[in-house]
Amino acid sequence: MEAIRRPLARSSLVALFFVVLSLGAFICTRYLDSAALLRRYPGKVPDLDLMFDCVDWPVMKKDFFDHPKHRAPPPLFRYCGNDSTYDIVFPDWSFWGWPEINIKPWEALSKDLKEGNTRSKWTDRDPHAYWKGNPTVAATRMDLLKCNVSDKQDWNARVYAQDWLQEQKQGYKQSDLASQCIHRYKIYIEGSAWSVSEKYILACDSVTLLVKPIYYDFFTRSLMPLKHYWPIKDDDKCRSIKYAVDWGNSHQQEAQAIGKAASSFILDELKMDYVYDYMFHLLSEYAKLLKYKPTVPQKAVELCSESMACLAQGFEKQFMTDSLVKGLAVSEPCAMPPPYDPASLHSVIEGKDSGIKQVETWEKEYWQSHNKQM
Repeated sequence: MEAIRRPLARSSLVALFFVVLSLGAFICTRYLDSAALLRRYPGKVPDLDLMFDCVDWPVMKKDFFDHPKHRAPPPLFRYCGNDSTYDIVFPDWSFWGWPEINIKPWEALSKDLKEGNTRSKWTDRDPHAYWKGNPTVAATRMDLLKCNVSDKQDWNARVYAQDWLQEQKQGYKQSDLASQCIHRYKIYIEGSAWSVSEKYILACDSVTLLVKPIYYDFFTRSLMPLKHYWPIKDDDKCRSIKYAVDWGNSHQQEAQAIGKAASSFILDELKMDYVYDYMFHLLSEYAKLLKYKPTVPQKAVELCSESMACLAQGFEKQFMTDSLVKGLAVSEPCAMPPPYDPASLHSVIEGKDSGIKQVETWEKEYWQSHNKQM
């Protein structure tokens, strides 16, 4: 038994906490935000144990574990992955709220964002690209600051550094996400890894200018360039943003369609019902791979949503209460579609590459023409 469980034990070297789901109970050796899935589908989630790491960056490197001398990678769950790692991607904490910066749970916030989209028509919005966030967490964000308007150059970008300490003192009056859906274009750029801001940006009916990412979370690989977002070069951001905004302002119908497709995807396909269903299917498929019966460690503590909420205070308590699953799901989990066959997967990858290359071609022609006119 110990030999069979050894891969899981190896992942404990980097995991933040160890979770056991046994007989419908949620048991944890350390703290976890929510046991809501068990309340939603009681008796349906199989027994399992897993390791979860809350650090931003994936760590199970493919180039290390693909070497014939090394063992198979241990299973490790986290909030994001990339093409060079084996980490298992799971929905992040912000779906249940981010109390430290007063961001509501997703079920309530998505409704606010949908209502916010109705406050102004796309054609009446500010015709520039908007970004507001913490630039100090990544060099690529510091580089984005260079694209801000100045006396010498206007790259069609309006970029702002977010001071969360000052915002907290002012009661979060300038960081209401639903009130920020007033720009035709919004920039998404990664921080130290992926950023939870992506779903908020995509939900605004604005054209999302997505700076070439390294990481993905559990839903973003479904996004397609020129359908859900406009791709932006990471190594030439300012010129790329300038062209994207000029193109959108001269192709308003097509630009609006991109913004609308993104918000429809986020608000319709990323409902909490489907987030829970993703969690259910992921854990169910993972449990099928276990070759041993999970057992409860001696120092483990059984948790329930109410007990965790009782210990919380302020926004944390409010958001845990607001996002509490009140009872059974009204329907069974959605049916899991079959995996892509090789041809279908190749078609998706080819479609993404084709869309990005098309934008790069247009952009190159734009700047060649622009330089000739100068």
